[in-house]
Amino acid sequence: MGVVRTLEDLARIGRQRTVNDRSVHLHQDEVTADLLLDTVSADRISLDSMSIDGTLTVRSCHIDELIVDHVEADAFFVVNSRIARLTIRSASLGCEITVIDSSLEFLALHSCGPARLERLRVEELLQLNALRGPVRISNTRVSSLAVRSQSTGGRLGRPRVVVRGLRAREDVRFDDLWLSALQLDDVETPELTLQRVRLDEPLQVNELRCTETLRVNGLVIPAEDSTIANSTVRGPVEVRNLGLCDSAGAAGAEATARLSLHNTTLVSLASGSEGLSVISLYGSSVTGTLGLPTGSSRYSLDDSSSIGDMELAGQVFRDGGQILSFLERSFTEVTAVAMESVRIALARRNRNREVDELYYLARQREAAALPGLRRTVVRGVLGGVLGWGVRARNPARVLVVGVFLTGVILHLTGALRQPGSGLTDVTAAGKAFVMALALWLNVGTGMPSELKSAGWSALAVSLTVAGMLFTTLIVGIVIRKLVR
Repeated sequence: MGVVRTLEDLARIGRQRTVNDRSVHLHQDEVTADLLLDTVSADRISLDSMSIDGTLTVRSCHIDELIVDHVEADAFFVVNSRIARLTIRSASLGCEITVIDSSLEFLALHSCGPARLERLRVEELLQLNALRGPVRISNTRVSSLAVRSQSTGGRLGRPRVVVRGLRAREDVRFDDLWLSALQLDDVETPELTLQRVRLDEPLQVNELRCTETLRVNGLVIPAEDSTIANSTVRGPVEVRNLGLCDSAGAAGAEATARLSLHNTTLVSLASGSEGLSVISLYGSSVTGTLGLPTGSSRYSLDDSSSIGDMELAGQVFRDGGQILSFLERSFTEVTAVAMESVRIALARRNRNREVDELYYLARQREAAALPGLRRTVVRGVLGGVLGWGVRARNPARVLVVGVFLTGVILHLTGALRQPGSGLTDVTAAGKAFVMALALWLNVGTGMPSELKSAGWSALAVSLTVAGMLFTTLIVGIVIRKLVR
């Protein structure tokens, strides 16, 4: 192994035999053994188009700028060093790059193979361009991380990117990539952006902490669920143009791209895609506003998810059909959680009539899940007759029908007709309907002398009780609407 401890030792390796201002530039030189730079201090070291038969190691060095360009080596290893600017370009295909336990201001890898970056402190930008091999970043602090584009040679050539224990002061960006897989675990950053990223395996994000924004634009994923789990985003989440891989789309015209949020808290969520896509929330909460999905995008909510508010964008619900149509356009299925989310949004805007309509629909759908006889009784009596205490027209209709039928029965039975008068006697019919109205509304006119039997008294009491129930309910509903 060639051990270099001074710039003069390094200069003697190549054609340059002198050191200029504590800087060395080696160009098109060959080293027939491993090369170790140990405790070297320099302003600038440039290794250009070199061939090293072994490993290039930089250990315990203090260098302002280190450039490794088109160097052929078995591996490149940087450990326990302070380097202001480290740039590695076009390393040989089998050269593994390892940078650990070091402090840098700027680190850039261009057209490099496998890379392992561990326990680094990068004061400015960590940049990876034109990936040609897997990348693993762990336990690292940066100001910004940018991973852009890659060179691929078929499916096996697509790189895998794994990031664990990353702390970024500004942002993390993945842009214009076709990767085998992308895994983010224990990442803390103000902003995370996934733009024009295509994955052969589902996206896996765990313990993500974003203090500002999460943007997903043009993410292409396989048919299996991609997940963001155990995460917190204290800002908006924007998912645009979520799509399926070609192989997944070929499985069926109705194939859907799915992104699932598990045990995740976010301030707001917006989604829009031209193709079929579903954003699912499992045990997750949107503390702010859930935006209306656009295009062919939909939301899916499980029973343990919660929505603080929902964008309505001028939607007006005049009847239950319009509410159900809106829910079917926004969610994969109309569930109690979805209906409650819209109800809360309407209540926040004091749209009380629509709140009542949605409450009625929700209770009717809940009753539909009950066993047969109980379902019929609950939906028919509490919903159809009493209107669940929010629909005044339901008890009003029953009251009107009850009065009419009672009047018809009284007239047909001849209870109030004079002897010899027929069914066409208008006066007798009028008396029957007036009596029916008095019985139902508890006017207190009393019963005619000819209706003093126990049966007629029981009927009168029953109608009066029913009338009191319906009138009290109708008046209560109307007063409640007026007060609100």
